[in-house]
Amino acid sequence: MTASKTQMSKKGTISKPIAVKKAGKSKRTTSKGGEIRDAAAQWSRASRLDPELFQHPEDAAAREKLETVPGFQLLARKFLEFGYESLYHGIFMGTCVKLSPTQLPEIYGLLPPICNAFGIDEPEFFLQMNPSPNAFTMGDTRIFIVVTSGLLEHMTDPAERQAVIAHECGHIVCRHVLYSTMARLIAQLGMSFFGVLRPLAGPIELALNYWSRRSELSADRAGAVFSGDSGPMIRSLLRLSGGPSGITGKINVPEFAAQARAYDELQENSKWHKILQSLAIMDQNHPFTAVRVRELLAWKDDDAFALARRAIVEPVVTKGPVCQSCGKPHAPKQKFCRHCGAKLA
Repeated sequence: MTASKTQMSKKGTISKPIAVKKAGKSKRTTSKGGEIRDAAAQWSRASRLDPELFQHPEDAAAREKLETVPGFQLLARKFLEFGYESLYHGIFMGTCVKLSPTQLPEIYGLLPPICNAFGIDEPEFFLQMNPSPNAFTMGDTRIFIVVTSGLLEHMTDPAERQAVIAHECGHIVCRHVLYSTMARLIAQLGMSFFGVLRPLAGPIELALNYWSRRSELSADRAGAVFSGDSGPMIRSLLRLSGGPSGITGKINVPEFAAQARAYDELQENSKWHKILQSLAIMDQNHPFTAVRVRELLAWKDDDAFALARRAIVEPVVTKGPVCQSCGKPHAPKQKFCRHCGAKLA
């Protein structure tokens, strides 16, 4: 996994978690400004975890910039129109093992408690035979999570496995999945993904990867929130960086996190090294593991971590009207939701 230099976590404005009603099938609409919006928040059933409680500030800022890149909104609409979601859902349905209460229940059983805690509809869950340890979430209206056999072999501790799955569910809570799916397909298909938009490919791809690296920091926080501690999420990252628990079981976590500070200093002390590292990570959609560990260690002592954890243990119901699409509160006479753009009843 690779990354860009990231700042230490900052305290942001914390809003109380809210409860929303179960929505119907998710659809995407286009607002007057051309932005892609959710018309029905299928994946925010009785939401206990407001993404504002744990979303990394660089994630939100990068997404705002991404959506202003020329051609990006058009590309997102074309992605939906061309049916990439159905294509890849069919591929995984035909080639992987779909997990269920009666199909490898010891693996499947890791998912439902996370969905219940976060208040999201349960996505489909697949096991892929792949020696490379990995997990990812794809889709838009039909979201599914995939874990590889290599991931399960590297992480024998159920707490670490569940932290990884909670990380993936964090992408769902933050509404990352459409854009992260686009980033994944661009990495696989290259310029052919853009079709007639190929002249705009360079800036879009760079902006999408830049946002994707920061979105992973938010999802890491979600994994820590579900676990109640950053330990399982950090240990899972260490397995990806150094190998199975039989090799990395006794790794010194603070010393590993210090590598991120050394990495920062490398760039701060030399403009040439900064240029080299910028070139090294510009095409990557994940941060360096040491940076991710450092960010988690910093955030676990933040008040926001305790508030997010309390939200899934003791959900708070907001008084007053809420949007039926995204669950955010709105003024009584408001016609459109200022958060998701949906028409209010």
